[in-house]
Amino acid sequence: MSDFIKVDLTHNLYRNKKWKEIKLNKFEKIENIKRKIYTHTGTPHDNMNLYAYDELNIENTQVFLNNDQLCLNDYNVRDNYTIYIQEMNNSSANDIIYNIDDAEKLEKLKHLKYEINEENYNKRQDTFRTFLKKLKDTKKGNITKKEHTDVLNTNVLNTNVLNTNVLNTNVLNTNVLNTDVLNTNALNTNAQGTYNNTYDKEVYKVDTRCRIKMGDRRGVLKYIGNLKNNNELYVGIDLDEPLGNSDGMYKNQFLFECKGDKYGYIGHINSIEMGNFPPFDIMNLEEF
Repeated sequence: MSDFIKVDLTHNLYRNKKWKEIKLNKFEKIENIKRKIYTHTGTPHDNMNLYAYDELNIENTQVFLNNDQLCLNDYNVRDNYTIYIQEMNNSSANDIIYNIDDAEKLEKLKHLKYEINEENYNKRQDTFRTFLKKLKDTKKGNITKKEHTDVLNTNVLNTNVLNTNVLNTNVLNTNVLNTDVLNTNALNTNAQGTYNNTYDKEVYKVDTRCRIKMGDRRGVLKYIGNLKNNNELYVGIDLDEPLGNSDGMYKNQFLFECKGDKYGYIGHINSIEMGNFPPFDIMNLEEF
């Protein structure tokens, strides 16, 4: 029987991101497993909690891997399990925001030991409890979001048709046309990151070196812009190592060039630090 198993990795900071079929030695200490996980996710080994479960039987298989001196086999972690990584001290809360309220399922994981009182724990949005709810509600949420988008698009289309039919003079048609042009320009402006946003252009310069604060992942700034039609700025980084969450695409649209899958990073502008951060010398890294 093989000493190795294949598991999927998920992370509380990376929404809809999964590292599939990661090969791990089930007889290796959890401490060393965390070091290997660091090479995939960028979360330091001493700043993570690990939970394991079978996606087909979450209720009966979930387990907190809280003893670094035990191994995966001690916790009965098997082939095709999922290991959930929770970053304990998140210094980049703006990377990924989970707007999930999981108050109804707070009792589900009470058999696990926590170092935080119940009141403070309930205020957090990056916990294992919220992750489980997200996992179960993903399919339903995607359908609801699509239906909502379809309704909005239909309403906008009907409104435009109605306005075109009612406002049937040259002057009014010109105004409608100008409004459409203005709206188009505003949308394009949003995509370029100038939608009511300001940032220090002397500091944030495209094609200059930077690092992601979480995990000290390094690379070159390739994109600055607005992605969600709000007042938030986002950046795109071409990473030195494949430790990112993108391939340079966002919602099937090209944003920036990078070396390939996982070499791109998309996150909030506050999640990075600009400066002369050279690539790591792989010969100086610890062996995992």
